Amino acid sequence: HPYIYKITFATANESSALVIRPFSEKGTLKDLIYKAKPKDPFLKKYCNPKKIQGLELQQIKTYGRQILEVLKFLHEKGFPYGHLHSANVMLDGDTCKLLDLENSLLGLPSFYRSFFSQFRKIN
Repeated sequence: HPYIYKITFATANESSALVIRPFSEKGTLKDLIYKAKPKDPFLKKYCNPKKIQGLELQQIKTYGRQILEVLKFLHEKGFPYGHLHSANVMLDGDTCKLLDLENSLLGLPSFYRSFFSQFRKIN
């Protein structure tokens, strides 16, 4: 799918998994929002609230449509994706691509699991 970021190499065994993707100079959607460089340390990138900027309306429309299209594609294929957040959306030009699709295959809990687990009565 054009909105899924490619994997260069992947391997797994009984105790671990390794996934390698190409490096992106633009970084993730979170990097764009925080005006951060992908190679900077985490604390330098994301712990300065003065640098946070919003997205332009056209960017929100474009990225939102692309994310919804890939989520619709995954849903139609019966593939769960519970790890959607700005750090899992890679930017490639004016295109955004989802990362970490393998998390559900590896049995990692959803990013939002802690929020859902408090609502036990939800079907």
